[in-house]
Amino acid sequence: MAASSKSELRRELKAARLSMDRQSKADCDGLIAQRFLHSEPYERAEILLIYVSGSIEVGTESIIETALSDGKAVFAPRCISGTNDMVFCRINGFDELEEGYRGIREPKEHCPLYSGGQAVCVVPALAYDGQGYRLGFGKGFYDRFLSGFSGITVGICYEQCLLADVCREAHDVPVDRIITEKREIITKLNERNDRING
Repeated sequence: MAASSKSELRRELKAARLSMDRQSKADCDGLIAQRFLHSEPYERAEILLIYVSGSIEVGTESIIETALSDGKAVFAPRCISGTNDMVFCRINGFDELEEGYRGIREPKEHCPLYSGGQAVCVVPALAYDGQGYRLGFGKGFYDRFLSGFSGITVGICYEQCLLADVCREAHDVPVDRIITEKREIITKLNERNDRING
């Protein structure tokens, strides 16, 4: 897919999300959260890496609240100023967030960095295909992070944002599972599935 085509697809997907009825979005967010919270990766996880949702993303606040209540170590992403890289920092509540890159809520600077350990990472995207490949928001933060991440990855998105093909590129890393408001998909291509199911 040409860069211009990807840009056009991103615009279309963003417009579709912006046009979602507020109650419909809230209902879908709730169903996705419940599916994730009852999934095997979450139940096994001691460490959760998860984004703090913006207005057009699948909502994550209820997942974060539940994970903290369940005693899991919760880490949220923080963009490194002047770069296209990000790190994950531990939070104990929403009061440890501040406005950061493009108005996104991020952990404050004093929050401890994630330095490794078996974790589950919840990966945002505008769209996924059935093999676990994603169309991100275009900055490549997660592409770079996932290239060196050895834990379990779970993509969450709306059913309407599942595509037949997102035209993956050589550097793309598929997620292990995809959860929508209607179903959970274990991706076929990812060789780490034995670790999830075993």
